[in-house]
Amino acid sequence: MGKPGNLRVFIDGFIADTLERCTRCGRCYEACPMTPYAEHLKEAAAPAVVSDLLEVLRGRAASEQALDWIRVCTQSASCIDACPEGINAMLMLRVGRIAALGSLGGARRLEGRDDPLFFRRITAFAETQLTPDELARWRR
Repeated sequence: MGKPGNLRVFIDGFIADTLERCTRCGRCYEACPMTPYAEHLKEAAAPAVVSDLLEVLRGRAASEQALDWIRVCTQSASCIDACPEGINAMLMLRVGRIAALGSLGGARRLEGRDDPLFFRRITAFAETQLTPDELARWRR
């Protein structure tokens, strides 16, 4: 897949492999615990949503269903074991997010977090809810 350490080469290789091996069975979608919480996924057919997500990976137009699935993904990893083809569906959604944000050169179809202090705010918020012992373990 190219030189080690080249993230773009890895992502392009992952996309090519996923597009080649995915059968669009929808098992990853069905295993996702978050789909009931997405506005455009209430009546969605699993194979159609997976097909739409693959279009996002191709850099093509994104359906609201695919974007909603990308938005609600919490990286629970429930989808990984569900794939009969051995595709890391959690990574497929993460790469879909990267593509939908326009970070692979295509159009931006999803709003991101442009706040440069976003992760610092998360850390500060988390620190207010952890005991000193938990905080020490978390920082290791």
